[in-house]
Amino acid sequence: MPNTTKATTTSKASDLAALASMKLATMFAPVEVLGISSPNRIMASPTMENQADTDGTVTPALIRRYTTLARQSVGTILVESAYVARQGRMHQTQLGISEEKHLEGLGQLVERVKQEGAAIGIRLSHAGAKTSEELSGEYPVAPSVINFGRDFDSSREFDEGDCEEIILHFIHAAERAEEVGMDFVEINGGDQLLLDQCLSVKFNSRDDGYGPDSIANRMRLATEIVQGIRNRESVHIPIAYYFSVMDKVEDGFTPKDLAATIRVLKKSGVDILHPITVHALNHCFEREKTLIEWTVRSFKHPQIMEGNIKSPQLLQEAGELNIADWYVMDRSIFARPQWFAFLKRKLIT
Repeated sequence: MPNTTKATTTSKASDLAALASMKLATMFAPVEVLGISSPNRIMASPTMENQADTDGTVTPALIRRYTTLARQSVGTILVESAYVARQGRMHQTQLGISEEKHLEGLGQLVERVKQEGAAIGIRLSHAGAKTSEELSGEYPVAPSVINFGRDFDSSREFDEGDCEEIILHFIHAAERAEEVGMDFVEINGGDQLLLDQCLSVKFNSRDDGYGPDSIANRMRLATEIVQGIRNRESVHIPIAYYFSVMDKVEDGFTPKDLAATIRVLKKSGVDILHPITVHALNHCFEREKTLIEWTVRSFKHPQIMEGNIKSPQLLQEAGELNIADWYVMDRSIFARPQWFAFLKRKLIT
């Protein structure tokens, strides 16, 4: 008599394996999300920054780097942090998007990347206290008086006038991004830069509406920036928001705080979330969920998954969560010859 139980179990396992393979196959297939058309769901986040000229303009080396990634089958390129105003510049050769002179090179970059078939977006940044008077042309502005060390100058606390200017800087940067043909912009709310400084109780000791008393206050400048861009008739491309919370857990940041952060971002008009953690598949808040599993509870919109994804196995585990719309590969994978074919062979054959 045949062992039907064993046969059924084997059949189910085979079906599940086939279903998993189908899901992973979609990772390598053309996709369109919010009007962003990509040949696949693999994204390259900035892997080597500060390759611009000293005036912030695009260099041939920078164009070669991004077009090479696109030619190697990266579906979406996320261009390195570009300063939205000189006061927010954090490195002598940081890319800029603060002036008209930056447009020509950025336009060439977009054209070359799109010729290779990839989508492209740009991360908009303001250093806050993480700069110096020599680099920024003035004393750094930040939520409070902060000094990040001997390579930086102590910041002054921003006032309402400063906030209005900063918001306009981001709006104009988003307009320039759309003008040169970027598919989306990403607001940098991480890397201990200005907006991250506002969210962190370590750096934000204000006693006004931008102070640490509530998540809404700590996120106020970020949401005003997003709302300002969203309300600009000349800007139509999606807005992503890049942020980190795991470095704040030791200071008391909780799942409720995360949910509140996401709610205010969603209400302000953010289209895409890009949470960053050291390891994308690590559990956070000492519970059986990854960071992106936490964020998707409050944000049922596109998400970018990033955090040390550097092997087919890790990409497979990330894909099996069936949450993210883009997967940011660790830069080490791109050093492997024929990395794209390698991933496909390992995951869907």
